[in-house]
Amino acid sequence: MATAKNLDNEWNQPYHVYGPGEGKLRRRILRQVGDYRIDQKEWQAETKETEKFLGNLTSKICENSGKFNSEFQVSRDYVKQASGRQGLKINSPDEFDIVVPIHLTGLDIQQAKVRNSDGKIMAGLHRQRVLNKDMSTTHPRLSHEGVFQRQGGNVFLNSKSFHEKVWTGIVDKALEDVRKDMPNYKIVRSVHPPTVNVQITSPTGRVINYDVVPGVSLKTETIRIPEKITGKQAMVVNLPIFALPKHDNKNSPVIHDKDRSLIWRNDTSSHERCMADLCKNSDQRRYIMTASRILKSAIKTLQEEQNHLGHLINSYHLKTIAYKTVYDLTMRDSKRNLTGVKDALGHQITALNKCVSERYLNDFFQGNEDLEKIFPGSELTKNHRQQNLFWKANPNLMMSARYGIPKLTGNLNGCFTCINGQ
Repeated sequence: MATAKNLDNEWNQPYHVYGPGEGKLRRRILRQVGDYRIDQKEWQAETKETEKFLGNLTSKICENSGKFNSEFQVSRDYVKQASGRQGLKINSPDEFDIVVPIHLTGLDIQQAKVRNSDGKIMAGLHRQRVLNKDMSTTHPRLSHEGVFQRQGGNVFLNSKSFHEKVWTGIVDKALEDVRKDMPNYKIVRSVHPPTVNVQITSPTGRVINYDVVPGVSLKTETIRIPEKITGKQAMVVNLPIFALPKHDNKNSPVIHDKDRSLIWRNDTSSHERCMADLCKNSDQRRYIMTASRILKSAIKTLQEEQNHLGHLINSYHLKTIAYKTVYDLTMRDSKRNLTGVKDALGHQITALNKCVSERYLNDFFQGNEDLEKIFPGSELTKNHRQQNLFWKANPNLMMSARYGIPKLTGNLNGCFTCINGQ
């Protein structure tokens, strides 16, 4: 096998790539949808400041985790993820997401499935069973914070205790130090498991949000991505795998009470970053990602208008549709020729209409059988349980969202190709 490479860890300038002869279309979209673009100088300036802030914050987090050093280590090398890393930001560089790797020391961990109230395996979620015998002696501080929970003769890592009592406490102490370095800035933190959100308001009133997620390192898998997928020569990559503390803080009726505080989410950020990189050097894939940003801007307009479709659809839904379009149109055997953004936007609007009408949108990175073609042998391909991304949506909102489609297509009239009569 060829030498494996690591994924790059840079913020990526958002896509704005049109096909030949689409200059008039570009102007029409900007007129009808609004200017979703981000100025290059603004992007460079903001990401530079972001690097400075996050470098300082993660350094302080490492320093304030010192009392746990014999039990786990926090990496200073954070992992950039989400839209800022994948080139999908719109309007303004005002939010950046990272995973901070955490390496548990001396624990023998085994993943255990999570079953819902119907006895079915829940996609993308697991419990972490600890096989060690005496954690109170080997890991006294984590034991004191309630991170080890006994259940039915087993011991599991309590994600709620880890996130609330350990991680959030470390971040809060780090933020105390950061505030001393930035006395003229307003810094507010909020908690949305697995994220700790840090909002910074500058003296000029500029607001930036940082989502900081702790990721327990599970393994790094080495995957050979085939020529058909890369579009060029095969690529061998290292993909780090993390577990994110995602306890059930909303008391979902489908989750057993005994499991609520034990749930961890299988992180897919490495695979998402890799998919984003596979789109960089292909014109057709860049058309699709540009169209995804346009659709994101159009949905944002509906949100501002209190349209039900806008309230239902989020950026992860749109990214899922975009990557499914990339796979269907540029990675399958029967490749189709996309001439530009107009075609790419048409395919995604058609897919959005279909999933809203059927009230079903399968998560691209969980329970998707096509993943075996893209990431042969990956841990993700072992999960065959599909995840409907609308599973938490209010049924009334789902029904009402269908009636927002005409408004969406009206706002984009003349900007997309009609696909299959839809």
